[in-house]
Amino acid sequence: MPKPSPLPEPLAGRPFAVGEAQAAGLSPRRIRASDLQAPIRGVRAPAGERLHPVAAFLPRLAPDQFFSHVSAAQIYRMPLPRRLDAEPTVHVGVVAPAHPPRARGVSGHRFNGPLELRTVRGFRVPPPATTWCQLTDLLSDEELVVVGDHLVRRKLPLCTVAEMQAAVSNLGAARGARRIRRALELVRPRTDSPQETRLRLLLIAAGLPEPVVQHTIIDDDGYFAGTPDLAYVDAKIAIEYQGKHHQEDAAVWADDIDRRAIMKAAGWLVIEVIAAHLRHPDRLVNQVRTALIERTPTSIR
Repeated sequence: MPKPSPLPEPLAGRPFAVGEAQAAGLSPRRIRASDLQAPIRGVRAPAGERLHPVAAFLPRLAPDQFFSHVSAAQIYRMPLPRRLDAEPTVHVGVVAPAHPPRARGVSGHRFNGPLELRTVRGFRVPPPATTWCQLTDLLSDEELVVVGDHLVRRKLPLCTVAEMQAAVSNLGAARGARRIRRALELVRPRTDSPQETRLRLLLIAAGLPEPVVQHTIIDDDGYFAGTPDLAYVDAKIAIEYQGKHHQEDAAVWADDIDRRAIMKAAGWLVIEVIAAHLRHPDRLVNQVRTALIERTPTSIR
């Protein structure tokens, strides 16, 4: 079998629409050649290349279309549950009166305008807060808060709480508006990871007071003593979530030991939590409850 002729430079090494190929003068036979795959109808890409469904659809995206819902969340790299993060369906939106696309593997959505759009890494999407609201019917209550915390995380936040409030307000009385408002009430800025959010929600669900996120500890001499993930300030209880990288990276682990020693020297009790504690939380909840009783006898019963 003869080797296919090289593709024109503008099409080489990337997905492209069949219409682009035709406009570039490629014959139907060349478009069907063995060095190309059809990841989605109307699109060709280099054979053997693993493409995310969103990237595969991009060459077909019309000027009045944009990625929405789960697809937009994937583009923003929001911490979606596994069932959604691996979802092959591409979510594409339009603003009325335009008609959403209909194709296998594509979920079309029509929105009442106007709708702000932006380009992220070459993909046209709504703002992060609007995308979060679009996930309301797809996420559990806890998952909504996890994603919401991620948007206003401590490092490189994607938006502000005020922007989230505005996006929720724009929903009015739409379906799911009440759920997303409840989730927003539980969103806390400056959280560092989804597991820290789950830990905070677990403690609240167990009937314990809500801990403070990223509280700055100053010792009696006025020196900085640490910023624990969660804290019960009056009781001087610091709760630190230790992810796998804390346990596997020797330098990180050594730094953790030093930080714990400084907080303890400042009179704080440090409770360390790992993933297994979240899967079987009874012992952890009892440990925190007991510590609160011992350190603030009148606050917890």
